[in-house]
Amino acid sequence: MTHLFNPACLADEAAYAAALDELDDLMMADPGTPSGHRFDELVVLIEDYEARRDG
Repeated sequence: MTHLFNPACLADEAAYAAALDELDDLMMADPGTPSGHRFDELVVLIEDYEARRDG
């Protein structure tokens, strides 16, 4: 599965918005599947970005 980005962290607002869009598309992903793993990865990236932005 190819993604628009595979960063260690979200660098800017555009990457954050793209991550939110992708997360929305994956809301019904089954745990333990590649889509489910991507969902989990995006949650971590988004939470980290929000903590750095609001911190």
